[in-house]
Amino acid sequence: MQQPPQHKTIKFTNRLAFKLTLWVGICLVALTTISAYWAVRLQESRSIGKMLQTGHWFSDTVKRATSYAMLKNQRESLHQMIESMGSQTGVEVIRVFNKKGRIMFSSRSSEIGRLVDMDSEACYACHRKDRPLERLAIDDRSRIFTVNAARGPHRVLGVINPIYTSPACYTDPCHVHPPGQKVLGVLDVALSLGAVDKQLGDTTRRVALYAALMCVVICALVALFTFFFVKRPLSALLGATRRITAGDYDQQIRPQTDDEIGELATAFDLMRQGIKEKTEDLEHGRREYQQLFEEVPCYITVQDADFRLLAHNKRFANDFGPSLGQYCYRAYKNRDSRCPNCAVAKTFGDGRAHSAEERVVGADGQARYFLNMTTPITDKKGDLVAVMEMATDITDVMRLEEELKRSEEKYRLFFNNDPNPIFVFDAESLEIMDANDRAAAEYRYPPEELIGNTFLCLTHQADRQRVVEFIAGREAFLPNVRQTRGDGESFYVNLRASYGEHLGRSAVIATTSDITERLQTEQQLIQAAKMATLGEMSAGVAHELNQPLSVIGTGSDFLKKSVERGQEIDPTDLLSVARELGQQVERARRIIDHLREFGRKYEVSAESISLNQPIQGVLGLMGQQLAVRDISVRTELDPDLPPVLADVNRLEQVLINLVMNARDAIEQRRESQGGPEGLIEIKSFTQDGQAVVTVGDNGAGIAPADQDRIFQPFFTTKEVGKGTGLGLSISYGIVRDFGGNISVTSAPGEGATFRLSLPVRGEAAA
Repeated sequence: MQQPPQHKTIKFTNRLAFKLTLWVGICLVALTTISAYWAVRLQESRSIGKMLQTGHWFSDTVKRATSYAMLKNQRESLHQMIESMGSQTGVEVIRVFNKKGRIMFSSRSSEIGRLVDMDSEACYACHRKDRPLERLAIDDRSRIFTVNAARGPHRVLGVINPIYTSPACYTDPCHVHPPGQKVLGVLDVALSLGAVDKQLGDTTRRVALYAALMCVVICALVALFTFFFVKRPLSALLGATRRITAGDYDQQIRPQTDDEIGELATAFDLMRQGIKEKTEDLEHGRREYQQLFEEVPCYITVQDADFRLLAHNKRFANDFGPSLGQYCYRAYKNRDSRCPNCAVAKTFGDGRAHSAEERVVGADGQARYFLNMTTPITDKKGDLVAVMEMATDITDVMRLEEELKRSEEKYRLFFNNDPNPIFVFDAESLEIMDANDRAAAEYRYPPEELIGNTFLCLTHQADRQRVVEFIAGREAFLPNVRQTRGDGESFYVNLRASYGEHLGRSAVIATTSDITERLQTEQQLIQAAKMATLGEMSAGVAHELNQPLSVIGTGSDFLKKSVERGQEIDPTDLLSVARELGQQVERARRIIDHLREFGRKYEVSAESISLNQPIQGVLGLMGQQLAVRDISVRTELDPDLPPVLADVNRLEQVLINLVMNARDAIEQRRESQGGPEGLIEIKSFTQDGQAVVTVGDNGAGIAPADQDRIFQPFFTTKEVGKGTGLGLSISYGIVRDFGGNISVTSAPGEGATFRLSLPVRGEAAA
């Protein structure tokens, strides 16, 4: 067990309390020094300011007191006044300079008549430029300088006050100053700053003493507070830390303060509890892993480099007996030497984990299979000292693997020999994960190119969205899907799908069956039915074309006779005849184009259309022949009918068949019963996410026994020679191809109503 670290004595200078007190003291001294210096300088600035005000006031007082004597040129009186005022306490000297810098009057008699230098401190303010200044700001009139006197050097505040001329100066008889001379001289007053300096010195000493005393007191208080609020709680935390290091987790750490150190003590106590819990968990885990080592349902051994058993679990001891010190290959493998594919030897060789399968013949003579996994065991230096081997009996697994292999072969046999192409692809990405041999042959792709490709790549561009929606809706059957072979050939299939999982992925098992030949046969039947319908409609179409031809003939006769008679045709009439002829030609062209479009063969395709479009096409094609037969057509079409996915040409064939059946039912009723005028009602509307068209009539109706068979091929209720029995059957197939439904409701003698419904396209429904 690791020994706890010994407590070491900390030097006094390294203690936290000493460092905290020292640095607080240094910072406090620095701040106090700055504060004291700022206070002294502030006091000095204020004192100098007061002295400056006093100097200016005193200078103005001297100037006013001597102005009269100067005006009258009373030199003796002026000299006495200056000497008297200059002898006052605090006045250093009073001088009067003329404009040439000569001292005319002074409180010091020895200076009178002396010529001073223009660069001296009294003259420099005005004469520092080439041309002397006549006016000087008040702040520029003062200066502070140091003088050496008998009582020692001291500072002096000098204030200069220019003496300006006045009218009395050059008009008085006793003066000779010309009017152009603006400055007559300068009054210089010097006041001693000795008292101010003495006061500042006393203030500085008091502030320094106060600052030093405050620093000492505060440092003492900081040291005291540090001892009580830092050192003591930290000492308690250090003691608790040492106890935790020694493994004592039961003694609670109580916070002695309610500050951050108290929070730290609380955090230490939480850490103590956490370490205690973790230690208990580790101990519990150690026991648990020991129990796991002993009770694990496989054989665990620890072997040295000579393959001797250093340790083994209870499962090994129960099955093979206590075998410590024995060679592993003798203990439970009945061998005289180590196994050829020994994983323990490989681990001792390279120091890495290994695994190996071994076949062992047990004492009962039965073959047993083991999966051995090894891991290295190292010492503190990282040297390999032993290897732990875990041997799992996989005899049952090996037998199951053989059975699974046989089952896989059987599945693959059925899968590849199915007569239809089978695909297994991912339900999300549609990536093909597997495909049988029939799929590769049918789609003309090498098998390795199918795997990893997407099912949509095998689907024609026009039908890919249908396939995606079909898979997303987890539907089981999708008819008439156009797909593409590897060589580019297109063909049609019916798609059947089931859903499950494959290799842990959500998968679709899809089977396709080629219906191209069946669709071609259906197209031939549909085309034959179209031709029969066109033949039956020929009389009505002829009548429909007779109308524009009659108008064209009448117009041409009018023009011919007018020319033969030499009559001049009014341009307005000529334009009207030409416009009418053009309209009738366009009408005939539309009828012929519609017949040609209806009669052509179609490709199996679908597009977004409105059901009103084929209805209007049928009425344009058959409206006139119905009118000739005294059959009225009433329509109620929803102008906002949402689109469906279908083909206009094929839907027109369905509607033509329904309208012709209604016409025949009305004429059948007329022949047998008479009755009211014939009426066909065509409506379009939306209901339950479906676009619906109904075609109703007031004809003879359909017997209940025939309604269940009316959509069967070759079934008809018409007389022989008047019907083939394919019309409704083909119509039923067309509607079903587009995912819709067609039904009939009828009662004998009360007419019939056919209801055709197709699903609305997804975006329209939304």
